[in-house]
Amino acid sequence: MTAANPENPAERLASVRARLEAALKEPSSIISGALIGLETDVASVCTAIPNLPPKEAHALAPEMKHVIGLLELLSEVMAKKAAEEAPPADSANLRRKAAAAYGGKGHGNG
Repeated sequence: MTAANPENPAERLASVRARLEAALKEPSSIISGALIGLETDVASVCTAIPNLPPKEAHALAPEMKHVIGLLELLSEVMAKKAAEEAPPADSANLRRKAAAAYGGKGHGNG
C-alpha cells in the first residue's frame, strides 16, 4: 500500500508518478518490486476521477498525461531490458524442438 491517501486521487496520482520516475532512474528497481501495487493505484485513480467535480478532474489531466507518458517510457525500458537479457538457451526446450524436428516425442522411441 502506498503512503498516499487512497481517498485523494491527486495524492495517489502523485505517488504513482514518483514511483514511476524512481523506477526509470534506477531500472533495477523495476525487478526488485518497486512497482508492486502500481496497477491497483492506477486503477484507483482512474475509478475516482469520473466521480470528481469537473474542475478537479480537469486539474488532474496534465498529471495524468505525464503519468501515461512515464508508463509508456517504462514499457519501452522493460522491453529493451528483456531483449538485452534474453535467457540462455533452455535445454529442455531445445530437446523438445529437436525431437519435434525428428518426429519423435523426446522419449527415445525405438
